[in-house]
This record gives sequence, structure tokens and C-alpha cells, in this order.
Amino acid sequence: MKSRCLCGLFYAFAAFLGSFSTSLGQFSEYGSNIYSTMYIGDLTHQNTFIYSIRAGVGAHFRRHLTRNLSIRSDINLARISGSDNSPYVRSQTRLGRYSEFFVVNDAQQLISSYDPNIYLRNLSFRSILSEATFIFEWKFRELMINSSQPRANFYFFGGASVFYFNPEAQSDSGDLKWFPLKTFTTEGQGTVFYPDVKSYRSTQIAVPLGLGVRWTLNKFYRFSTELGYRITFTDYLDDVSGKYVDPLKIVGTHGNRAGEFVDRSSQLHPYLAGYFKEGSPRGSRGNDAYLFLGFSISRVIYPYNCPKF
Repeated sequence: MKSRCLCGLFYAFAAFLGSFSTSLGQFSEYGSNIYSTMYIGDLTHQNTFIYSIRAGVGAHFRRHLTRNLSIRSDINLARISGSDNSPYVRSQTRLGRYSEFFVVNDAQQLISSYDPNIYLRNLSFRSILSEATFIFEWKFRELMINSSQPRANFYFFGGASVFYFNPEAQSDSGDLKWFPLKTFTTEGQGTVFYPDVKSYRSTQIAVPLGLGVRWTLNKFYRFSTELGYRITFTDYLDDVSGKYVDPLKIVGTHGNRAGEFVDRSSQLHPYLAGYFKEGSPRGSRGNDAYLFLGFSISRVIYPYNCPKF
């Protein structure tokens, strides 16, 4: 349903762009996009950066208003992800090989020290993100209309977007199923136990900003590469934002499975159970963001001048 809404917005905006007069020699383009994606938030860490890069695809419609100014509409579908610890750490701790990461005091059942590259929260997520964007592009150099000569045009862009996300995570039980974290209210959102913690919306707005380079391949085709950063107004792309809650209260509301996703530190080592107390920080409360780095190819549509009788 959300994807249909985003598609409807895209086609409506594309029709709006197409309604501009062609009397000034304006022309249009349509094409496809391919991206690598990166999420920036509470679960972005130096030792897991490479593991969080994902991919996305999309389509676009562009209308050139002047030789320097264009307006563009995109619809994109992408995956983002983040993790406190690398797949290697998670696999090794699951097998019980703790000596690589922890110094254990068995007498007191405590972890006396641990590898500084290990994040004890042990949280992770992935999300399918769908996005509709409406942006203005400003080209630094004049676009060569009706020209087959190869030429590069640098541009920057900004605008607005609407996106939908749904963070998920896998259980430590070995079940390959992905569970939607929002339904588990992992920080007590909307429960009677934590009435001040409001549930977050899965549909949000963002501000896309970025830079790009366009090449004229021939009269009909253009190739672009661009980096686009999305400023969001939510801290829940990763389902991590506020404070720890009591897992037993969440279990009482949503069942045993929900309690696992509230506090996953004990999955690194059993002695870490209860390490994070109720009310201790779980996230930074700073807004999350995401970015696209990718390529697009466009087919130019030139205006058709009807013959005069």
C-alpha cells in the first residue's frame, strides 16, 4: 500500500513537470538509477562500516526549465542496515568463543574487560526503504542542447522527499525469519508502562541534498553520477533512540520474542545479562540519516513542434 502511494506521488509530479510549456525549447528526460546506500545513525561504527553498505534502484523524470535549472522527480527502492558488531563477532560469540573478546571473572560472574571494538548493546537492523523525491538541480555549466559532443556538467541539488521504512532484525535462535522491530515496541513506545514514549511513524519526510556530474553521451542519452544525502527528522531508522526499558514488561505485552530485541547484550556473553539497567541510554536521540551514491542513465525527449497550417 505504501509503495502504491509513493508511485502515485511520483507519477502525479511527473505529470506536473510535463505540463510546462515547451515554447522556450524546454525538454525532458527519463531514466533509471542504481545506488549503493549507507545509513548513518546509532548503529554506524567504524568496525562495521563495510558491512552496512547496501544497494538500491530507482527511476527518474527530469524537466529542464532553463539551460541551468532543472526539476526532477525520483522514486527509489533501497535497503539500509546497521550493526554494533561485525558478522565475525556475532558468529564467534554465538559459538561460545568468548576469549577473543572478553576477560571473564567466573567467580563473580562478571566481564572484567572487553575488546574496545566490541559494542555491548549488540543491536542490529535492516530496512527496506522506499522513497519519492522532488528536487531542483542547478548546473554550473551550460547544458548543450541538441548536441552530440561529449561534455561534463557539474550540478548540485536540493528539495524534499517522502520515504517509508520498517526496521527488522533476526533472532539469535538461528531462525532465519526477520521480525519487524516497531511492533515489539523495544523502547516501550505507546505502552502503558512508558506513556511518555511515543510511537514513531514509518512514513517520514526528508531533505535531499547533493552533488553530481552529468555527461552528454550523444544527442539522446545522458549519464550521471551523484552523491545524495538525506536529512531526516526521525531517530528511529534503526529502531534505536532513547532509553532501555524493562524486558519483562515488554514480554508481558508482546511475548517472549519481543523481550529478546529490547536488550541483546547477553547474546555476546551470558554474564552481560542485566548489564544495561532500565532507564540507561540505548541511543543518542540525534536524528538518523542515509545517503545514496550511484549512477543514472537518461533518455532525452525533445519537444515536438506541430506544423502550422
